[in-house]
Amino acid sequence: MTTDCSGYGDGFADWRNGLFLRPDGDNADVLVELIRCALDEALNHQGAGPVYPRWDQEDGRSPVGGGHLLEDPVASETVLSQLRWWLAGSVKVHHHMFAKNVVPPPSFVNLAALCAVSLFMPNGVTGEDAAETLTAELSCAQAMARLAGYDPNQAGGLFTFGGTATNLYAINVAISKAQPDHAERGIEPGMAVVGSWPAHYSQKSACAWLGIGTQNYISAASLPDQTTDLESMEAACRDVLARGHRLACIMGAGGTTSNMAVDDFGEIAAMRDRLAAEYGLDYTPHVHADTVVGWAYLCFIDYDLHRNPLGFSPPVVAKLSRLVERLRTVRHADSFGTDFHKTGFAPYTSSMIIMRDGRDFSRLRRDGGVMTPLFHDKDAYNPGTFTLETSRSAANMVATWVGLQALGKQGMRKLLGHALETAEALRRHVDVLAARDMTAINKHSYGPDVFLRCYPPDDPAVTEEDFSDTSSVRRINQYTSDLFAWLSRQRVPEVEQIALSKTSAAFYTPTGEPVVALRVYSLNPYFSGSHARELIVRLLKGKRQFDAIHPDTDAHEEAR
Repeated sequence: MTTDCSGYGDGFADWRNGLFLRPDGDNADVLVELIRCALDEALNHQGAGPVYPRWDQEDGRSPVGGGHLLEDPVASETVLSQLRWWLAGSVKVHHHMFAKNVVPPPSFVNLAALCAVSLFMPNGVTGEDAAETLTAELSCAQAMARLAGYDPNQAGGLFTFGGTATNLYAINVAISKAQPDHAERGIEPGMAVVGSWPAHYSQKSACAWLGIGTQNYISAASLPDQTTDLESMEAACRDVLARGHRLACIMGAGGTTSNMAVDDFGEIAAMRDRLAAEYGLDYTPHVHADTVVGWAYLCFIDYDLHRNPLGFSPPVVAKLSRLVERLRTVRHADSFGTDFHKTGFAPYTSSMIIMRDGRDFSRLRRDGGVMTPLFHDKDAYNPGTFTLETSRSAANMVATWVGLQALGKQGMRKLLGHALETAEALRRHVDVLAARDMTAINKHSYGPDVFLRCYPPDDPAVTEEDFSDTSSVRRINQYTSDLFAWLSRQRVPEVEQIALSKTSAAFYTPTGEPVVALRVYSLNPYFSGSHARELIVRLLKGKRQFDAIHPDTDAHEEAR
């Protein structure tokens, strides 16, 4: 006699079949219909602007607030109808007037694979459960290694939870080289990391999380194009070593989130080797390339820029030539990071840390005796024995790999080249339409970033700002910040909206003063040259309205 465990009240089987895939998968049409329902709800209420509109209730209350879990289940269609309220105020990365941060629209192929493989819940820490899905991780690692010039048979890579985590992994491996017993004894005082002043704050955060301490993260000076001043970097390394401390990691810029600055890792590695010999170190400091944004441009290393079959404009070819020249040196770094969700057109979160020597991951291996409940098959590939995570989606690995294949190097080149072309269009339209009000100040940028420095009406700084004049820099910083805050508060018709961001430090002046600017960055393949013009027209209109009500800057300063 068999027992059908579907007697938990009337209709359990039907309710179950509407929520979960059957063992034979023959109710997948329910999932497809629910996805269609969710898409209809989200897209039918997305509005015409680059920010999802807020849908007000007649009684002033949101149907999704309160946090009360009801006693009885709510119909799937009913809960999915809440999406318009959950999305309210969020950005729409696919909109042609969205130009904030480094956020691409994810590809359909990636999204489809992510959904399909997620149905099976493979956990990417154990080969016993994830099995062949983990080969997608290995394939991604080999592909990234080849792009960077590593030996794909010796390199290794791991998916992790973001660019911050790639820095965590790199620094932790570095600590294990400088002090192999740190996991048991704790980190010795004075362990240090040397990076660059414009580097992403996650590098310093990683030092805090790992117990090194933010005071032991030493920032070298940067040059106007945001590359690292290597003389300053060497001086910082020497200072650490002269004090008898351990220099665990040297972190170079591999494509900063602004200006796409890339350091020469050949020179950094040579400097590291020279110092290690000079100070008689019994370890080799780890060199990490923070390429979470810049990695994608590795696809251009074997692109014929002279023949230029894709027909990029001369300014874009010049930028790509400079990028390629620098990115070729990543092969000298011991590791580098990738954020596929930044410049790989993948959904959040999809990042990898790549080691030139895959054996470096074994430095992170934990005591297997305390992990036996998780790992039973000793012959399986079990990355969870050395990953920070004990839960990693292998669906994400498969989705990223098939998404990369769907684009190919040529597809990546087209998308990234398009972004660079539209950035050039933005610069041209600023010069033609708004030269009395703003200027693109990142003249040395190698990426799609366009930083717009905005000026009060008839301000003399608009023609050529003196960045050595600290008081003037601060005055324009305040004006640009006030303008951005005002623009962000304005309620304008959806068809007139733009979505851009602000940077608190487009670069640093010779006196170390940060330079504030509006930031325009688009990775949207639907953003065109005409859209670039329209964005500047709308921005200029908003600025003129702000200037009409904003007190005169000079008078305001004198009053203070």
